[in-house]
Amino acid sequence: MTPPMPNPTGASSEALLEAMQAPPPAAGAPSFRMFLASVLAAAATVVAVELLTDLQKDRIVSLLMLAFGAVVVMIVLTSMLIRKSRHAIALANALARQNDQLAQTTRLLGDARRIGRLGHWVTDPSGEFAVWSDELFEIAGLEPVDQVAFATMLDIIHPEDVGAYVRARDRSRATGCAFIQELRFVTPNGQVRWVRIEANASDEADGVFRERFGIVQDITERKLAEINADQARLLMMDAIESLTNGFVLFDKDDRFVMSNTMFREMFPAWTVLMKPGISFTELMRRAYEHGLIRSKGDRFEEWLARKTAWHLGGSRMIEHRELNGRWIQSVDHRISDGGTVCLVTDITAFKTVQAELEQKLAYVEAIRSDLEQQTQELEARGAELRAARDAAEAANRAKSDFLAIMSHEIRTPLSGMVGMVDLLRGTSLSEEQKRYTALAKESADLLLEVINDILDFSKLEAGRLQSECIDFDVPNLVESAVSFMGEKARRRGLDLKVSLAPGLPQYLEGDPTRIRQVMLNLVGNAIKFTEQGSIEVRASHRQLDGGVVDLRIEVIDTGIGMSPEILAQIFDPFVQADTSISRKYGGSGLGLAICRQLCTIMGGSIGVDSELGRGSRFWFETKCRCGEALALPAETIVASVDRPLDILVAEDSPIIATLIQSLLVKQGFRPTMVVNGAEAIAAISDKVYDLVLMDVQMPEMDGISATKAIRQLPGPERCVPIIALTANALVGQRETYLAAGMNDYVTKPIQPPLLFAAIRRWALPQYADAPPLQAGGNGQLEMFVS
Repeated sequence: MTPPMPNPTGASSEALLEAMQAPPPAAGAPSFRMFLASVLAAAATVVAVELLTDLQKDRIVSLLMLAFGAVVVMIVLTSMLIRKSRHAIALANALARQNDQLAQTTRLLGDARRIGRLGHWVTDPSGEFAVWSDELFEIAGLEPVDQVAFATMLDIIHPEDVGAYVRARDRSRATGCAFIQELRFVTPNGQVRWVRIEANASDEADGVFRERFGIVQDITERKLAEINADQARLLMMDAIESLTNGFVLFDKDDRFVMSNTMFREMFPAWTVLMKPGISFTELMRRAYEHGLIRSKGDRFEEWLARKTAWHLGGSRMIEHRELNGRWIQSVDHRISDGGTVCLVTDITAFKTVQAELEQKLAYVEAIRSDLEQQTQELEARGAELRAARDAAEAANRAKSDFLAIMSHEIRTPLSGMVGMVDLLRGTSLSEEQKRYTALAKESADLLLEVINDILDFSKLEAGRLQSECIDFDVPNLVESAVSFMGEKARRRGLDLKVSLAPGLPQYLEGDPTRIRQVMLNLVGNAIKFTEQGSIEVRASHRQLDGGVVDLRIEVIDTGIGMSPEILAQIFDPFVQADTSISRKYGGSGLGLAICRQLCTIMGGSIGVDSELGRGSRFWFETKCRCGEALALPAETIVASVDRPLDILVAEDSPIIATLIQSLLVKQGFRPTMVVNGAEAIAAISDKVYDLVLMDVQMPEMDGISATKAIRQLPGPERCVPIIALTANALVGQRETYLAAGMNDYVTKPIQPPLLFAAIRRWALPQYADAPPLQAGGNGQLEMFVS
C-alpha cells in the first residue's frame, strides 16, 4: 500500500474535518481569515479524495485534486462575497432611505413648530440658564443667543403674571408635578402675546438635578378669540336681560338652560320649578301638579303631547289667559344648535285696550252710515268748491290782466307828467315856479312809489315772482344802494354811512336786484322816520355748511322807534305805526310786507329791534353761495357819441311822444316819430336808423309784433337795436320782450338818465350789427327796471 501522504498544511485530517465543521466566519471578518478558511477547505477536500480513492502514493493526482478543491473553494467564497456585498448595499440603501425619512420628519416637525407657534427650551444643570429654540426666540421677539438667563424670562413676562409664574414654578419643583401655565409675554416692541408654558414633571434623576425640558406655545389668537367670545357672551346676556319680554332657553335635548330677570319677575312660581337640566315635559308635569296649569283631567297627557309638539315646532304665536286673569302671549323659536328660545309677553294691557276698541267698534259702525251720507254731501260741496276755485282763478287772472292794463294806463300819463315837469324845470322859471315844479316832481315820485309797491305786492301775492342766482359784487352793491339814497339823506340833514364787516366776501352768488330792493326800502324808511341823527348800514356774513353763506344787512337809525304792539304786526300788509304817522309820513304800508316776501323767496328772513323814541334796527338775512369775479365789459356807458343819431320812435301817446322827442332833440339826436308798429316797419324799410325806441302797447300793431316783423326783414336793417318803452312792469314781461327780439327795455315813467344810457349803449358803431339778446341772458336789462 502506498504510505500516507503528509498533509500539506501540516494539520491532521481530523483537524481539517473539525475546521470544516466549524461555523463560518462572521460577516465582516478580515480577508486573511477567509483565505485561511479556503485553504483548509481545499486540504480537507484533498484528504477526502485520498481516502476515497486510496491514491496516497500518487502525488500528482493528489496535487490535481488539491487544485480542483481550491478552485471549488474560491468559487464558493466568491459567491459568498457577492451575497455579502449585495446585503451591504441593501443595508446602505435602507439606511439612506431612513436618513431621508428622518430629514423629512425633522423638516415637517420644524414646520409644525413654526405653524403651531411652538418653541422649546432645555435648562442647564444649574437651572438658571436655558437653551431656547429659534421658534421660542421668535415668539418672545428676542434676538437668538446661545443661552438665556432666567432673569431674561422674567423680564419678558407681563408684570401682572410674574408672581403667578414664579409661584407655579417653585411649586412644580417642590412637588415634582408637571408645570402648566398660561400667561402673557411683552415683546421688546410692546406687543402683548399670550403663551402656554408646559414643563416635564421632574428635573431630577436619582436625586440629582439634571435638566428640565419645556415647551412654549403662542396662543394669542386663541386667547383673543376666547376673550372676544366672553365679551360676546356678556353682550348677549346683557341683551337678553334688557329684553322687555320674558326669555327662556332650552338646549337641543329640550332641557332648561336659563331664563332672564323679566321672566322670573313675571312668573316667580315657575322659577322655583325651573332647575337647570329639567326637561320641558317634566317641567309641564310639575307645573300641573303645583296648579300652575289649568286642570285637564284625564286628558292632560293628550294636552301635554300637543303642547310639546307645538313647543318643538316653534314659530307659532299663542295667546292664553292665566288663572289669575292675566293675558300672556308666547312664541317658541328653534335656533341653529337645535335648541329652543321661548319669548313670553304680558299683553294684559293690550287686551284691555282691544276690548275697549271692540266696544267702540260698534259705535264706529253705527256712525259709518252717517259718514257715508256726509261724504256724499262733501262730494257735492267739493264740486261747488271746485267751481268756486275755477271762478277765483279766473278772477285772479282777470286781476293780473287788470293790473297790467292799469300799470300801462297809469304809468303812461304819469310818465308824460313827470317828463313834462322835468322839461319845465329845465326852462327859465321864477323862484315861485321852481318851487311849484319841485312839489309837482316830488308828488309824482311819491305816486310812482305807491304804484310800484302795489304792483310788487300783487306779483308777490300771486306767487309769480322768482328769485335769480347770479354773481354780484357785495361791497359795490351795498355802497351803490347807500349812495343812491345819499342825496335824500343829506337833504334831511342826516349822516348816512356804511360799515362792512372784516372778512366780508367780495363776490357772492344770489339775487342782487332783490337784495338792493330790500336795502333801498329799509334805508328809505329809516330816512323817512328819522328827524335827526344818523343812519348806518352794516353788512356781515356767516359761513354755513355746504358752501352756503348767510349774508346779513342791518339798517340802524336814531328815528322815532316803535312800540311793542306795532312791532308785532309791522311786516303785515297795509300796517303803519298809527294813523297819525300815516298822515304825517304817508306811504302805502306795503313796503315791509314786500321786503318780508322777497326775503322768503331768497331763502332768508327779516326782523326788527326797536324801542319807542330810541330808534330801530332793521335786519334781513339771505342765503347765498360763494361767487366769482364779474366779467364786466371795460365800459358800458359812454358820455357822448361822435355824430347825431337817427332814432325812430314808435309811440301812440301824443304826450309821451312829445316828451321823448323833446328829450332826444335836447341831446342832439334826430328823432322820427310814428304812432304804431306798422308805420315803424315801413320807416325801417325806407331809411337806415341807428336805433328804435318801440312802445309795447300801440293800436293797429303793437311793439312786440312789429319787432318780430323787423327781425324777419331781409336786409341789414333787421339788426337795428330795438329798446322797448313800456308801462307794464309786471313779472314775465322781460322774457316776452327778449323772445320777440328786443335788445333792452326802459319802463315808464321814463327817467332820462336811464333812457340816454340805453341809447348810448346800443347805438354805438361797434354794436350796429349786434343781434338781439336771448331770453334768459345776463344782459343789462334788469338795471333799468323801475
